[in-house]
Amino acid sequence: MKRGVTLIELLIVLTLVGLLSAMAFPRVARWWDRMAVDRAAIELVSFYHAARFAAIQRAERVRVVFREDSLLATFEGLRNSTFIARPGPAHHGVRLTATREEIQLYANGMGLGAANTKLVLRRGAEADSLTTSRLGRLKRWR
Repeated sequence: MKRGVTLIELLIVLTLVGLLSAMAFPRVARWWDRMAVDRAAIELVSFYHAARFAAIQRAERVRVVFREDSLLATFEGLRNSTFIARPGPAHHGVRLTATREEIQLYANGMGLGAANTKLVLRRGAEADSLTTSRLGRLKRWR
């Protein structure tokens, strides 16, 4: 008696594995997109809160710039110094669309021209949006 598999048995198994993989791929791809958008949103929210907290802590106005490739926070005034620079959502393969690319935060943390600024993070069919209020708050819509 010989041990092993025949070529036909091997082809049947490989065909079944291929079919199952093809059926699972769209769900896995959607899951990866959701994870990337979620990661980018969490990083954007933490960046914004750090910039707002710095404005309150130092009692200085802060300019916050949202770009697809970078996130920047700069103290305004005589020194105009960038104190937070992080990679943008493109780092995760996520597109960023903003109604306003740049907003300012007062020294008390309230937004100057920030009311209803909408930031949309998108990858594939997945999307997440964040909105700033005139009070300087950032709300995430899932």
